Amino acid sequence: MTRAQVPPPRGETGRLRMVGAIRLSRHTDATTSPEVQADLVTRAGDRVGGEFVGWARDLDVSALKTTPWEREELSYWLERPEEWDVMIWQRMDRAVRSMADMADLGRYAKKHSKRLIFASGPGGDRLELDFSSPMSELIMLILAFAAQLEGQTIMERNQGAAAHLQSLGRWPGGVVPYGYKPGRRVFSDGNEGWWLFAHTDEEEPTKSTADIRRRMVALASAGRSYSEILRWLEEMGAVTPKNHRALLADPPREPDPASTWQLTVVREMLLSPTMRGHLVKKDGTVVRNIDGSPVLQGEPLIDDSSWYDLQDALKVLATGNKGPRRKDAHHLLGVIECGPCESNMYKNWYMEKTGKGPNARRTGAKKEIFRCNGKHHTDGFPAVSIGSQPVLDFVETQFLAHMGPFRRTQVIRRPAVNHSGEIADLKADVEELSARLASLRGAAADAVAAQLQARSDRMAELEAIPVQPAREELVELDTTWADDWHAAGEWGPARRQMLLSAGARVRVWPPQRWRAPVEERCTFELGTHVDPEEDALEDVLYQESL
Repeated sequence: MTRAQVPPPRGETGRLRMVGAIRLSRHTDATTSPEVQADLVTRAGDRVGGEFVGWARDLDVSALKTTPWEREELSYWLERPEEWDVMIWQRMDRAVRSMADMADLGRYAKKHSKRLIFASGPGGDRLELDFSSPMSELIMLILAFAAQLEGQTIMERNQGAAAHLQSLGRWPGGVVPYGYKPGRRVFSDGNEGWWLFAHTDEEEPTKSTADIRRRMVALASAGRSYSEILRWLEEMGAVTPKNHRALLADPPREPDPASTWQLTVVREMLLSPTMRGHLVKKDGTVVRNIDGSPVLQGEPLIDDSSWYDLQDALKVLATGNKGPRRKDAHHLLGVIECGPCESNMYKNWYMEKTGKGPNARRTGAKKEIFRCNGKHHTDGFPAVSIGSQPVLDFVETQFLAHMGPFRRTQVIRRPAVNHSGEIADLKADVEELSARLASLRGAAADAVAAQLQARSDRMAELEAIPVQPAREELVELDTTWADDWHAAGEWGPARRQMLLSAGARVRVWPPQRWRAPVEERCTFELGTHVDPEEDALEDVLYQESL
């Protein structure tokens, strides 16, 4: 029965209207299942003798972290007390794990004269709370306290198990990061445990989350903004993190069609070192071993070099252009020039007229033009102007014809490799630990000796790495100029930056005849651009000629 098909009140049918409530903390919860809970709730409902008017199924919802009114399905029925008489759970811990939440639920039931039933109470028999007597309220709070204590015990036990798995270099469980899928593997100590593997799907690229995340890194390293990456994810129909977890559930859950990508999610995914296989806390810091190395929970999706390139690109993106914005900025600023004086042309507006000569009248329609200020003209002719839209169309045609087939290149800044600061810190630690070790005995001495050896090994490893200065490299990207031009959508800063990067120059000349087309008045030039294939061929020919 759907929510909209609500039967008439009990007074008209004579039967109690019941709502069955189901809750699971997460899909890996092995203690029960929605089917088992539904079966026990249905049996309890048969004993009560009513009819079910609906169900509240809240999966992947923790009772320790949410109140009954914060659960989507359950809150629907709690906000409509006139549509039901009895609510049934399997056990009390499926309803609440907090004395405060149980007290609120009890006050709600007392106020609206509702019956709360638990199919399995103390001793395994059915429990019904009657809020007409103070003794029932006391029993209710005692049971709620037991559920709260049990929840805290489970949480502490899970935290302890997670800490133990972290120390062994295993995946401790929890939310599966985007780009990964959990699996079993045998570790170097001979034991089997959980590990995060790259999640790929050759048949459906939109669900191959590892490849999607790598592509996000490539786009960000190439200078794309968070908004551009978000738009790319939406256009390709990439599976969202929520639906990624739903597909990995056992059994898989139906994807949520309302789930969408958010800008904050894109930013957090690019900043998170989770993609390097590192175990990361909720605050974003990396969990480290006693020797300072990061604790691993899965295989890396990108290498160290790609990670450092990404961080450099994100720093530039975060800093942005701090200079004042020009009020006269336009789509071709720095690209379009006046042919006679070689000065930049600026955006201006022209009021259209009808007719000629003294009979000409302004129509009130404004037309955007590019205009030179004419200050540097010495030949006596007026400032040059031209309609903006024909020029934009001309530039787009010429740019795609000349640059469209080529793959884009990007100057990548390689950071300097210099571990002198970390080496100095390690030397200080070694000296301190050596001094402490001389005065210790037994287990304390063994622990300090292990720390001393770990830091010494790390220092030797860093000293073996040669110091390298920062450098720049020109790398070829996966996309062509045409791909990025069309991906930019409309005229704006992205297209203008592409023109500037390619060294594009558009020069406008005075018309030689009435209404001369833009092709006669404009010239299009590009900076030096080398075709990688032609460059490689020329290099081969040069080598053969030696």
